[in-house]
Amino acid sequence: MNKRLFLLTCGAALAGATSLPATAQSVLRIGFFPGPYADQFKRGVQPFLESQGVKVQATEFSNILQLNSALMDGSLDANVFQNRAYMETFNSQHKARLVEVLQVPSAPLGLYSNKHKSLAALPEGGRVAVPNDPTSLGRSLAFMQSQGLITIDASVPAGRATEKNVTGNPRKLQLVLLDAPQMPRALPEMDAAAILGNHVIAAGMLLSSALALEDPAPQYRIILAARDDVAKGALVAKLVEGYKSDTYRRFVENDPKAKGFSRPEYWR
Repeated sequence: MNKRLFLLTCGAALAGATSLPATAQSVLRIGFFPGPYADQFKRGVQPFLESQGVKVQATEFSNILQLNSALMDGSLDANVFQNRAYMETFNSQHKARLVEVLQVPSAPLGLYSNKHKSLAALPEGGRVAVPNDPTSLGRSLAFMQSQGLITIDASVPAGRATEKNVTGNPRKLQLVLLDAPQMPRALPEMDAAAILGNHVIAAGMLLSSALALEDPAPQYRIILAARDDVAKGALVAKLVEGYKSDTYRRFVENDPKAKGFSRPEYWR
């Protein structure tokens, strides 16, 4: 091989070697739990990203634990399904290094009933379903307290209460703990249920049908999450740009299913 051919061959090999990582890094891998956040991304954010030359691989997981595990093992670059309170609990329990990147429009928790038209109509001894996972349970009980239905022991940290911390229950409501996704199906058997907004929408219900809707505290707003060493990368930055884009905002503001969603601070 002459010197010129050798240099050309080496140059081509180096060019190929440097192009492979760039190609790999142009694919954004993002995960969701089936429901409104996945739908909004596919219809409102993904078109923006693709217009910017970013290839998107969006995956829906039926098990929420898999969503964060996939972030930790590098199978995903980001996910959108959880709130800060849930993420912090996951980090503590699994020694994980997930961080909040951005708050996104969030479907609030609400109190729903098929039997009664108002909270005032809930009968003494009525059955009220609440989620059985610790984060959602504490959130639901705090919201019920804000509506005057129960009183929680003031010494318990905010959002950490369980049914054992209820100190006042004037209507003697029976709290029934259920898996959060089952709540809409359980409504016919309950006097009321505290249901997370994404499960309301997934069940074909309207947020506006609630007897009362919360204004979620910051720790309960849905977030874009990533592993700490990925969060400041170029792909996640482009993802943030997509969520803040006019394309996405117009979609959410014109989506009937998003009526009742809380808006992030950067939209206010």
